[in-house]
Amino acid sequence: MNIPINQPMLKEIMKHSYKYLILCITVVFSACNTRSIFDTAGQPKISVDKDPLVLHKDSIQFTLKASIPGGLVSEKSNYTLLPEYEYGEGALPLEEITLTVEDLAGKGQAVEIIKEMSFPYMEGMDRGKLRVKGLMEEVESGNSFTTPYIDLAEGIISTPKLSRVGQFAPGENIPDVGAYMSYEGEFGNMSSHETSFFFEKEGTDINPSINNNVFEEELEKLVAMDEEINQILISGMASPDESNYDLLAAKRAQALEVYIKEALEKAGYGFETNDIAFELIKKEPDWLMFRYLLRTFDKIDMNERDKYFDIIYADDSYSTKVMAMKELPSYTQFSREKFQEMQMAQIAFTMDKEPRDDPEISALANKYINGTAVGDELTEAELARAAEFNPGLNEKQIIYEAMLDKRASALAYNNLGVVYLNQAHRMIKVSDKNRKVNEAMKLFRMANDIRETAHATHNMGQAYLMWEDYGAAYLEISRANALSREDSLFNSFNEGKRGAIDIIRGDYKLATIRLDKAPETATNLFNKGLAYYLAQEYAEAGVAFEESALQNMEFGYAFYGLAMVAAENNDEERLYENLKKAVQRSPYLKRRAATDMEFEDYFSKPEFREAIR
Repeated sequence: MNIPINQPMLKEIMKHSYKYLILCITVVFSACNTRSIFDTAGQPKISVDKDPLVLHKDSIQFTLKASIPGGLVSEKSNYTLLPEYEYGEGALPLEEITLTVEDLAGKGQAVEIIKEMSFPYMEGMDRGKLRVKGLMEEVESGNSFTTPYIDLAEGIISTPKLSRVGQFAPGENIPDVGAYMSYEGEFGNMSSHETSFFFEKEGTDINPSINNNVFEEELEKLVAMDEEINQILISGMASPDESNYDLLAAKRAQALEVYIKEALEKAGYGFETNDIAFELIKKEPDWLMFRYLLRTFDKIDMNERDKYFDIIYADDSYSTKVMAMKELPSYTQFSREKFQEMQMAQIAFTMDKEPRDDPEISALANKYINGTAVGDELTEAELARAAEFNPGLNEKQIIYEAMLDKRASALAYNNLGVVYLNQAHRMIKVSDKNRKVNEAMKLFRMANDIRETAHATHNMGQAYLMWEDYGAAYLEISRANALSREDSLFNSFNEGKRGAIDIIRGDYKLATIRLDKAPETATNLFNKGLAYYLAQEYAEAGVAFEESALQNMEFGYAFYGLAMVAAENNDEERLYENLKKAVQRSPYLKRRAATDMEFEDYFSKPEFREAIR
């Protein structure tokens, strides 16, 4: 069907068509003009100092050098370099470099650029590409021309990511993490029983009105056991709102020595009380208990709590600290509601008997595990021993919780926290894992509140490692090192973990020194080899990788390390031999090898493809 067009309408259409045509011609001409300037000036020369790029610490760092021809930058035009790292299905834009007339050394001269650049490393980047394009813009018109991409570097060498700090990949054995405290260090005598006796404020006399039911019940249980008491240790204490700490603590211990003898005889103790060795221990002001009470007092907010910590950690006398606390707004309420828990003495009874043997302890521990125990079957120390030879995490959890029911000891808090860390290690859901790690961290803090130890501090670092917070982990594990100087065995264990983090932090030489002091486990020896490899000491690396393989022939990482050394030495036979062993033992290493730029020179060879098949 034909639609008639009248004369005025035709003129209007032609008028707009003419304008549109003029606009198109102008745009094309302008673009061509901008392009012609670029073509006349010539191509920029751009390069980077590393190809492939290299992971260092948590980022990719490189130096970009460029020579921008004269003519691309002038009073009339600016030129911008637009670098990016292309990987997967996208690209990460990097810092733009814009050059204006102010960057010219002289009219018509080339602009020379040397710029340090970096970008964060993310999984999947290994087989990416660093590239750059240019954007030339005319100052007045805004017309622009974008140049084609120039490839600068192919891939990333991410070898430091191989450092083993407790992590694992699907298909690999789940490593145990954390440091359990041994019952032998915490409990010298497995027959010891501990309890507390409370006094009225400023009091040193035995006052029947003060509730000491727990003490009386513990005493009756000891007498009912019909076992001779060998020694009684008494530690007097006082709270910050009481006067003369040393005098009060000493008099409370003395009063209990007399009272306990009388109480034992009254309860029907069948042995001679004069044969018991009493030891009155002078205990320094107990800021550990104070910190525990402070952390568990929910009527003080975090800011106010921090003020107390600032005071108790200050390098001042006890009396000066107490005076400073009294100035805090919450002091009156805190002291009224919690300080009575420090107005007491701690008592430890050591029984003169042969400790139970392990089979008997194990049999009684099963009552706790299956829920039939009443709570008196094992002492705290015997529970700690039982947990050591119960391999199951659920069983350990039940036993350490039973210990906490008896007394809040540093060992029970720390070891239960280690159980939580290892349970978290086995959880699939990230939110469940994070919640469990957070619960473990609370337990480590509570353990250190009672008594600061290298174990709990190390474990706090391991918790941060599970969150991949390497900075916080390094601080905690370094603090553990300072706390464990008198324990050479633990210090060696701690140095192994610290050396592994040194690799992640990019301090390879220091890592070799620390890992040289670590126990010779397959993991530590692999990390040692990796540190030497990254420090470009390939002979030492090969020795350490060989030793790691001998420690555990199923540990694929040792063979992977040997394959890297072989690749560096152009020893193809050993490369393929060791790589095949590595990928057979770890699905993760199989996937990694296919994109690992350490093997870039061999990607196209059929022997390489066969080795990782």
